[in-house]
Amino acid sequence: MRYSRLGYVLVLALMVFACRAAAAAPVPAAAPAAPAAEAAPKELLEMADQAAKEVETLRGWKFKEPVQKKVCTPEFVRAYLDKQVEKQCPPAKVLEIQAFLRTVGLLPPAADLKKMFLDILQGQVGGFYDTDTKTLYMVKHGGAPAPGVERILMIHELVHALDDQHVNLDEFLKPLIGQTEDMDIAASSVMEGSATSLMTQYMTRALLAGQLNAAEMQAYTEGEAENTKALMDAPRYFTSILGSYICGMQFLAKGNILAVAMAPDNQAVGRNLQAVVKDPPKSSEQILHPEKYWDAGKRDDPVVVNDDAAARLLASPNRAVVHKNTVGEMLTAVLTAPKDSKPNLLLMQMADAWTNTAAKGWGGDRFFLLASGPSAEAAGKSLKDLQGVWITLWDTPKDRDEFADAFDANAASAHATFRLGNMAAVVFFGFDEAERKALEARFEKSPPPMTQSGKPWSPWSL
Repeated sequence: MRYSRLGYVLVLALMVFACRAAAAAPVPAAAPAAPAAEAAPKELLEMADQAAKEVETLRGWKFKEPVQKKVCTPEFVRAYLDKQVEKQCPPAKVLEIQAFLRTVGLLPPAADLKKMFLDILQGQVGGFYDTDTKTLYMVKHGGAPAPGVERILMIHELVHALDDQHVNLDEFLKPLIGQTEDMDIAASSVMEGSATSLMTQYMTRALLAGQLNAAEMQAYTEGEAENTKALMDAPRYFTSILGSYICGMQFLAKGNILAVAMAPDNQAVGRNLQAVVKDPPKSSEQILHPEKYWDAGKRDDPVVVNDDAAARLLASPNRAVVHKNTVGEMLTAVLTAPKDSKPNLLLMQMADAWTNTAAKGWGGDRFFLLASGPSAEAAGKSLKDLQGVWITLWDTPKDRDEFADAFDANAASAHATFRLGNMAAVVFFGFDEAERKALEARFEKSPPPMTQSGKPWSPWSL
């Protein structure tokens, strides 16, 4: 359910710490719901026009048409997003995703995914660009941010608008968003990395030139401490979505953020974005480790599990697969982090903070959520007697063992881990011992077919 990205107040906190930032994401969808937004005041329009020129200069692209600008309230944002969640992720699918996240341990057992998502987002969004109406919305939170801060956030959103006019963000996102948690992260990282890199370049230059007041930015951040705390105290599933900004920036820099920061413009990032839109990354692993995408000799596409074969292996007369998903490296790092670890704003500026030893070497994964019922349709509607099977695949036996040891030590959910072959681990949730042992024997005898880049892949390979 990650079709939108957070990051307003956290943007400013990261700026203060290390001159890196992220702003609220564009929300691809239909026209906004009531309450209505207002026309932007003259001073805001003038600021936006100036910011647009900065964006054009740094990226080397021109706006093909003017971007509409409006202002709105947090209540507007909530009504708008509530409508879009229902459109892009209907209630039945939200419940499936919620059940999956609870089962694997990314959400607490009683967590209401949609409510938590909207509660957090309403307090964090400072602006967003709507790819359908081609409108930039700035959100009024009671007190206007300092002009320098508002300009930075505006620049981020205007990059989305410029990218949309040149590469069509809607066309890029629609086939990718909603497939899996991991693909949502990968797609969002491309979009956010583009805007974050240009905004970072602008901010760095403006600070060095004395055009931005770091004290004003810090004061505003401290004034938003309550909203910041709400996000940082949320389950790590929500906090982790900030990784798309930092890691996406590194990805579009081909791993060399310093070169982008020192470049006179943002044109190289624009060229990389155009290439990526034609050939999207296939995992958060490629976002976290850019060489696994950009270097042809190191290209590492994920191992794919045959869903139909896996569903047949797991099914029984009263049990069916009701949801399939992929966790990916970034969220696997969340699941294997020490239980007492807390998010650290200072560390979150670095892409390496979004993975760990237990998640590195990820080769692919597939999660199957099962429920009981007289038919697959009935099981999907009831979501009763939930069980989960998470097939994880690794680059080396050492990678597999590091994952299994860390997950067993830190997992929030009751489970049993079965090490299959040399490079796979299958995690079972909600099975009694006899049924689990029977499934382990099936996996040993005839695991579902797996492929990597179209070629057969085996858990016993070395």
